[in-house]
Amino acid sequence: MKLLSKHHKLSLPECRKAVSKSSTHYSDEQLIKIRDWLDNLADIVLAIIEKNGIDKMNEIIDREKHNKDESG
Repeated sequence: MKLLSKHHKLSLPECRKAVSKSSTHYSDEQLIKIRDWLDNLADIVLAIIEKNGIDKMNEIIDREKHNKDESG
């Protein structure tokens, strides 16, 4: 299921400004894909928070940090 935010998405000029400090040049198509991917990720995070509360989200983040520290 593809989640789409109901909030206002950043415009391409706003996206370009956000990545302007990077030396990498992104095409409009790449910026749209990045923006939409991040927007979908935000939807997932918000859905977890809405369903389980912020404490559960923090628990997930802490567990992933711990797993990353152990693996590398």
